[in-house]
Amino acid sequence: MTTLKRAAAFLLCAVLLISCAAAEEALPQTETVELGEGANEMTMVVVFPDGLTRLYHLRSDCDLLVDALLALELIQVLPAEGGDGLTLIAVDGVSLPTDDPDAYWFIAVHDPLQDVLVPCTEPLESLPFPGQTYALGQITGLEAQTGIGE
Repeated sequence: MTTLKRAAAFLLCAVLLISCAAAEEALPQTETVELGEGANEMTMVVVFPDGLTRLYHLRSDCDLLVDALLALELIQVLPAEGGDGLTLIAVDGVSLPTDDPDAYWFIAVHDPLQDVLVPCTEPLESLPFPGQTYALGQITGLEAQTGIGE
């Protein structure tokens, strides 16, 4: 099962990379949002389940991604099972489906050395804010079991 989830995560990473490129070209289904004030800035691409892609240019004085996104009211989190860390449950008002207990929000980070998005392995609460590019997308239990797009 873990191998299938990893495969689904890597496939979503590819989808998010394509969405990032599409967002930069401002395709009709892509919205660009400038949000926040502060010395630090970053870019975040969110691919919503309905196919809409939103490119955020965010500014904040926060040093951690989770702090900035919470302050800008872009995410909702809950303590992770076992009380160790946080679980992302909603992005820009879009929650995980209540009828799918295996659904989760996937986070990828841009690797500037390879110029690709890679799955984020760090806990949400430790991700840096300034100068980063992140992509988020929702994986459902069905996608995690069968692979994205199958």
